[in-house]
Amino acid sequence: MKNKNPDITHTLVDRARNMRKEPTEEENKLWHLYLKKIRPRFTRQKIIGSYIVDFYCPKLKIVIEIDGVQHYLEENTDYEKRRESYLQNDGYKLLRFYNSDINKDLKNTETTIYYTCVERGKELGVNVTFNEEKQ
Repeated sequence: MKNKNPDITHTLVDRARNMRKEPTEEENKLWHLYLKKIRPRFTRQKIIGSYIVDFYCPKLKIVIEIDGVQHYLEENTDYEKRRESYLQNDGYKLLRFYNSDINKDLKNTETTIYYTCVERGKELGVNVTFNEEKQ
């Protein structure tokens, strides 16, 4: 069977799988309290090109990143810039939040995500809904 995307390696697939199995506290919190209730659906730890993104909605082309301190270390800044440029040049709307945004101001983070999804939905002709019932 031929690999559809040559950028995706077994190592990258294994890493994404492990990241889904062991999310950070902040990823887990945002996923269970909010993102899994939005339609169209988001997925976790999705491979795009040669990068793994925290959350991704294919119908809205939105990527959400929850950044810990490692994203802002000097040795990672070039990688983060390349990654962000790749995603934006490929037409993805990128939302970045700090871990502290999730821990201290989750409601504001949720509001930002919701309105970004609604606006993006209008641009792309996609209806966005939010299911407030427990799943």
